[in-house]
Amino acid sequence: MELIWMIVVAVVIVYLIVSTVLFLFPTIIHRDHGNKVGSLKISAHRGGAGEFIENTMPAFNHSAQLGVDMLEIDVQETKDSVIVISHDNDMYRSTGQKGLISDTLFNDLPPYSNHLFLQFDRVQCVSSQADYSFVKLDDLFEYHKEIVIHIDTKDGKPSLVNSVSELIVKHDRLKNTVWGNMSEAKNDLCYSVNPDITMFMSIRKVIFTYLMFYLGLIGFYPMKESVFDIPMPSSILEQFRDVLSGWQKILVHIAHFLMMNRLLFWHLRRRGIKVVVFVLNKEESFSAAEKYNVDGIMTDFPSRLIKYHNDKKENNGSDVGETSQILGKVEE
Repeated sequence: MELIWMIVVAVVIVYLIVSTVLFLFPTIIHRDHGNKVGSLKISAHRGGAGEFIENTMPAFNHSAQLGVDMLEIDVQETKDSVIVISHDNDMYRSTGQKGLISDTLFNDLPPYSNHLFLQFDRVQCVSSQADYSFVKLDDLFEYHKEIVIHIDTKDGKPSLVNSVSELIVKHDRLKNTVWGNMSEAKNDLCYSVNPDITMFMSIRKVIFTYLMFYLGLIGFYPMKESVFDIPMPSSILEQFRDVLSGWQKILVHIAHFLMMNRLLFWHLRRRGIKVVVFVLNKEESFSAAEKYNVDGIMTDFPSRLIKYHNDKKENNGSDVGETSQILGKVEE
């Protein structure tokens, strides 16, 4: 009996040592993703859906001129096999007209509405812009060659995934494109079609990553994806505090505590995996997210996020200047 207990203790000790080593130094057995894409610090969700109508060229141009690091988009395939940028296949929400993009020829697509409610904010975007047309992915790649573009393949059909991959290769965007799908099966399809394109994690993979972390097995867990996209639960409270019940608020707090974990984020960065939170639209949320040392924030209001960063730099500069003046007086 003593021998059995000695073996159990020895196994536990070895497990703890190996688990700790792999947590601290994961690239011993896992490949270093090496930050395959550039900065993802400021990302315009759907092109900046709070400032111009989502997924239109004026929105993309505006965000690019502001200097965002990444444009987040979703893609659909038309009846004549054109890849267009749209969150929904059903056009009613975005255009006011019934029908599916997949059943419509590109030239027959109606324009976007000039007013759309935001999915992650309780406000409506109303925009007087020159162009409300659907945008071809090919055109977005052509007009914005350098900026990182984050693509959700949505229905993830093989024809769509293959076409998106071909466009990425055509425009030489392997190093500044992130793609994937919330479905693990569709994410696997993306990987099988082109493993050289940076991927974000599916919902299932995100859940398993948290599970492995809290079981102490994260160091053993292989990850082919290089971007970890997650919501920040506390931002839900900011938007819907008045409609959530007491129990719902408690659940949101628990989810926030479990999901926003600096140790996990540190480990992922050790692997070269970037952590991006979505979709945050208020300064309080920006500040809260930065406390967890995330690599990027998606927002519907890129102007707000850029202003937040600029104000923070100015304040830090003022603090440094004041400190220097005080030190100078002390030396005198």
